[in-house]
Amino acid sequence: MNKITAGWSAVYGMLGVPWWGLLAGAGVLVIGGLLWLWHLGRSRQAHANSVPEAMMPTPVSVGQSNELRPAGTAPELPGPAVLAQLITTLHHKETSLTATNNLVVLGEAVLPVLKEHLLAVTDEVLAERLAQVCARLSGPAARQALLAVIRGRNLPGRAAALRALSSFSVVPADAPLFQRVMEEEMRLAQQLLHSLPDATTDLQQALHYELHRSLQRVFGLLLQLYDPNPILEVQRSVAHFASEWPASQWAALENLLPRPLYQGVYALLGGNHIRHQAQVFDNLLGPFVPTETVQTLILRRGTEAFSTWTIHVALRQWHPAPATVALLYPALLHSNQLIREGAWEVLGRLPVQRPAAYDQLLLDHPDVAALLAATLDPLAAEVSARERVLLLKATPLFSETPENVLADIVSAVREVVFQPQQEIFAKGALESSLYILKQGTVDIFDGFQVLASFGPGDFFGELALLDAEPRSATAIARTHTVALRLDQEEFYNVLATHPKVLHPLIKALCQRLRRQNEEAQLLAS
Repeated sequence: MNKITAGWSAVYGMLGVPWWGLLAGAGVLVIGGLLWLWHLGRSRQAHANSVPEAMMPTPVSVGQSNELRPAGTAPELPGPAVLAQLITTLHHKETSLTATNNLVVLGEAVLPVLKEHLLAVTDEVLAERLAQVCARLSGPAARQALLAVIRGRNLPGRAAALRALSSFSVVPADAPLFQRVMEEEMRLAQQLLHSLPDATTDLQQALHYELHRSLQRVFGLLLQLYDPNPILEVQRSVAHFASEWPASQWAALENLLPRPLYQGVYALLGGNHIRHQAQVFDNLLGPFVPTETVQTLILRRGTEAFSTWTIHVALRQWHPAPATVALLYPALLHSNQLIREGAWEVLGRLPVQRPAAYDQLLLDHPDVAALLAATLDPLAAEVSARERVLLLKATPLFSETPENVLADIVSAVREVVFQPQQEIFAKGALESSLYILKQGTVDIFDGFQVLASFGPGDFFGELALLDAEPRSATAIARTHTVALRLDQEEFYNVLATHPKVLHPLIKALCQRLRRQNEEAQLLAS
């Protein structure tokens, strides 16, 4: 597909270095740079939280004057609008550190606001940064705020609060709280495990992802109850998706945990057949008696417990009854496009397949008929959110990434359209976006020479996604082209909560370099 430019022989004549040596050296430099950027992306937020206060820029609280306050006087808490602005700016890479510092300057007075948001937030990036503000405040009141979030039912907030709590000293008196939350997590896992055998393939994959998230929260709880070192060893292995874990790690964990709890954790790790895993939880918690389908459970708990892709899959397979159809209405108006799409699919088939449920929905929400008449159907979009997820999944770049993670990426991508001969970006431009083609053909030029051509399913511009250097070539649409664009800031937000997204990117770039090397050898021979 790539057409390597001529000129290697001229370089060889000047430097005495074979063309393949230069290409291999460039490949090593690129991969080394990518690994460094991966480390930088993962440590960016940790560094912000670990820099000594004396080394940080002096924070300026939004909406406050710069007049000096008497020593020991707490700053005045700004109004709700200013606080909301501060919390919103936490989500953006360029402003998150300044917003964090300003919130920390406000002191413990801001903790009720942080707690309120953590109990409701479903955005994992924002939840993480809110919890880290609590960690920076570090006092007993901050610990109590995090404990209140852990007690709550909002699982993204709980996961972030557990990670933030790891920077505090363990308080043995809090053990009963963690044990109660542990039982709650185990009961949720028990219901998901019992639902797996009869689930469709896509629902099974979504539920496995939710079980993995539950396992990470269980690890966070175990760290508050037992010696952390053996738990951290196993957690690190799981984080890297090791297919096998050292026997010494399991022995240490087995000696540390009560036998039933150890068996439950082992079952969550997928150490047994699905039905055996469910039986382990039955032995631990008692027989499971289902009171609702797993699809109804997912819709009832919503984004406070499940990822948007899992909710989307559950909606597509849901058969609501008159008693449960009320769960459909908020999904029709949800801010997330994937959830809206799934809900509109249900609504479209409801009058024929579930007329009693449809009549009940109209009785409870008469404006549903008006919604239908207003043609607010999100499926009318040129590229639906579901299509975007599947398009990303079909590319080599994201083929090994779970759809649940891709759904987070999809919320950050933008659909762009280019006409024939339209320039997408120019050589030397400071533009930092990755493009994934849905349709059309794009040529990459250096001057008048075509370096490469890309078609549907291909991606280009990936290096600019990872650094801030000018574009090294020009991209021009050869035909009418529809592409998905992922900007650098949004990519780093995804990377903050899903660092493994970078692994396939490095792999894909290695493969691309290897192909270019092979093609260059053929052209030179």
